[in-house]
Amino acid sequence: MVLVRIEQKTRKMNPDEEKIWRAIQQRDGQEFENYYKEHYKAFHLAAFTYLKDAAVAEEIVNDVFVKLWDSASTIRIDTSLKSYIYRAVINRSLNVLDKNKRIRQEKEDYNRLPQGSFESQAMEDNELKIKLFKAIDQLPEQCQKVFRMSRFEELKQQEIADKLGISIKTVKNHITLALKQLSKVLDDWKALALCLALLKEIFWPGH
Repeated sequence: MVLVRIEQKTRKMNPDEEKIWRAIQQRDGQEFENYYKEHYKAFHLAAFTYLKDAAVAEEIVNDVFVKLWDSASTIRIDTSLKSYIYRAVINRSLNVLDKNKRIRQEKEDYNRLPQGSFESQAMEDNELKIKLFKAIDQLPEQCQKVFRMSRFEELKQQEIADKLGISIKTVKNHITLALKQLSKVLDDWKALALCLALLKEIFWPGH
């Protein structure tokens, strides 16, 4: 994942932003919508500056706001609200650029391969991914939930513990159990890490 650190002066929320953020955390949909409408153009322009694609820029801004709304109760903001969203939009934009670059590279690699070799490898990879996906699906319900939140939603262990009302130790135990079970599907840990990354791209894109 590509991340960018935006240098800023120490800028905290002003009283108006604090009021808006508290309202959003308390599920005030009208306040959330008003803030979105007021600042949408600025965030869209920030994304468009990197992507040069208005539709994709719009999708990124909307995704950032949806995540902000869904996770408002657990998000900790140490800057101003506007700076936090701006940084999130830029990071998402850079991730899209990185993903597109990798796709172009894969196409170039494909064109250099002997005819038929790519299809054969792709079929083997797909069979392995399906096998691993089924293995994830067979984990105990709570273990599966914790593992998906950790590996595919990229939540921190504390965030998972808070969302599920369990201890961090329990979260770690679930993740350890899941990795042990899934490693049985593959021959080595490197293959497991690769397949998990591929599954994330296929079944949980955009995280």
